[in-house]
Amino acid sequence: MTAPKKRKQLKHPYLVRSLRTLGFGLILSVFLHILLDASLSGFNISDTFEMIKTYPIPFLLGILVLLLVYLFLISLIGNLWASTTILVGTSIVVAFANNQKFLERGEPLYPQEFEMITQWRFMLSMLSTWLVILLFIGIAVIIAIAWVLDRYSRKVSAKYYGRDFKYWDRKTLIIRAVGLVFSGVLLFSLTNFQSSDNWLRKAYNIDAQWKDVDPKESYQQYGFVGGLIYSATANIMDKPAGYSEAKMKQITEKYDKIADEINQKRQNKPMDDVNIVYVMSESFSDPNRLNGVATSSDPIPETRKIMEKYPSGYSLSQGYGGGTANIEFEALTGLSMYNINPQITSPYQMFLYQKEKFPSLVSSLEQNNYKTIAIHPFKPSFYRRTDVYNALQFDKFISRDEMVHTKKLDDSEYISDASAYQETLDQLKASDKSMFIHLVTMQNHMTYWDKYTNTIAVEGVPEENKQTVQTYLQGIKYSDDALKDFITQLKHLNKKTMVVFWGDHLPSVFPEEIVNQNTERTMHETPMFMYANFDLPKKDYGTISPIYFAPKMLELTNSKVSPYYALLTEMSQQVQGLEKNVLIDNHNKTIIEDQLSTKAKEYLADYKMVQYDLISGKSYAKTSMFKDR
Repeated sequence: MTAPKKRKQLKHPYLVRSLRTLGFGLILSVFLHILLDASLSGFNISDTFEMIKTYPIPFLLGILVLLLVYLFLISLIGNLWASTTILVGTSIVVAFANNQKFLERGEPLYPQEFEMITQWRFMLSMLSTWLVILLFIGIAVIIAIAWVLDRYSRKVSAKYYGRDFKYWDRKTLIIRAVGLVFSGVLLFSLTNFQSSDNWLRKAYNIDAQWKDVDPKESYQQYGFVGGLIYSATANIMDKPAGYSEAKMKQITEKYDKIADEINQKRQNKPMDDVNIVYVMSESFSDPNRLNGVATSSDPIPETRKIMEKYPSGYSLSQGYGGGTANIEFEALTGLSMYNINPQITSPYQMFLYQKEKFPSLVSSLEQNNYKTIAIHPFKPSFYRRTDVYNALQFDKFISRDEMVHTKKLDDSEYISDASAYQETLDQLKASDKSMFIHLVTMQNHMTYWDKYTNTIAVEGVPEENKQTVQTYLQGIKYSDDALKDFITQLKHLNKKTMVVFWGDHLPSVFPEEIVNQNTERTMHETPMFMYANFDLPKKDYGTISPIYFAPKMLELTNSKVSPYYALLTEMSQQVQGLEKNVLIDNHNKTIIEDQLSTKAKEYLADYKMVQYDLISGKSYAKTSMFKDR
């Protein structure tokens, strides 16, 4: 009996193994990049390859970035299949989430949204049961395959290389260390992607023109990886020409004088001991304003009655189907998303949570001894609200964890508007001090599946959309009822109280057929009004941006203004609505930038300078612009 032949041993097994691992990583990166790019088009492979064909260099560079991530993981972990599982599993989850967001809101996943993984239960609740099951099955299958392949590869390694490589033997550790440093340094260098000297930016620039591309287009043109890196490293604002301490002093003096002129005609200190309640109502809109939508009854009759009697109009929302925190940012700070770079898709999550004592309506009212409270019937960590509200200088934040009134409607998963209003009333009654309460409701947040007994029918939308639209209509009907009760109770409150109410954005329940029948402005307009349990002059504001809520409120109550609110007051008389894709002049007409009046351009230039100073600059005017009279 002859002895079996010995397999010839490789001369350089570590080198061969390393090259094979890199080759496998390259193939894996190609497939994962195609998967991520396909998620931008509903997994339409034809559209995906057309994008790759049009922009081949960004596609190749995206593969390179994924390969570096793979190299970093395998160098750090040391196990091929464990690293592969992490990369593949993460890519599938991201591709799935990206596709779902595109379906719901027509937008890709932005960098700051990856922290939402900490809210994974809430995110899963927004998906149908079968999608959640399918997702978990997919992840389980990947883990099982990786485990089997890991066991099998050990046998192959012993047979082919003549050894089972250990994670901790000397040569393997040296190779891993080199790979970790090499990939780590290159990946870290991507944090400087906005620099014209960055190696990857230079390579992308061969085929990419970033300057005039909004975040969504950067993903769709240059791939998911390119779009993600570009958005993650964007500057908050570009420095305006001429920005300096001397320029900010000049602007401060200018609006200090204008504030004096305004205040000569006004008698009251800010609000003069009036309780102020901001109500930002989740996804509250007027569906009857939409072309193509017909409802069997008016879902918001009480809101309409209030708007007919009190100062009212429409809020120009920065978002559609989402972006609640951005509208909140505008209303509380008076700073517009119009001047912020489009890649900064969430000021709360991308810079405001890091600020200390950021000037806002809250800090202005605190100068006048107001007690300030934020109420939001949801998790305090969502949009980093705990940190943000601290930065804005709220005295107290009441989340769902501290609320006394937490009732829900029918099968809804969210605390009702009626409960949120009762919580607000309790706070108003509990204090003798003047109060500012900022309430952000949650009742009408997506999803809009079958959770109510619907009483309002809808026509004009496709049959497959009727259930979700009718569920949404029932939700805002409940909100309208709760608002009526809230206003009724405020009428009997002994303390003078003023309410600024607006919807944050329209929901994403309306299909493309409806969206296409309406203008972009219409799809970004929500009801707003200013109610008081004392006399107010009736005004029709048309459509205004949330940055003007505070100066309009000060005007209605004949209250004195700081230089900052003097600037906003003057600017509102020239351009009353400004968002990325919509400008509205002082005649309530939609215009383009070239049609702005000379005065409007002057105020907008000063406003941009002040905004840069507060957000990205040296805060030269932080104290003087917000000093109340």
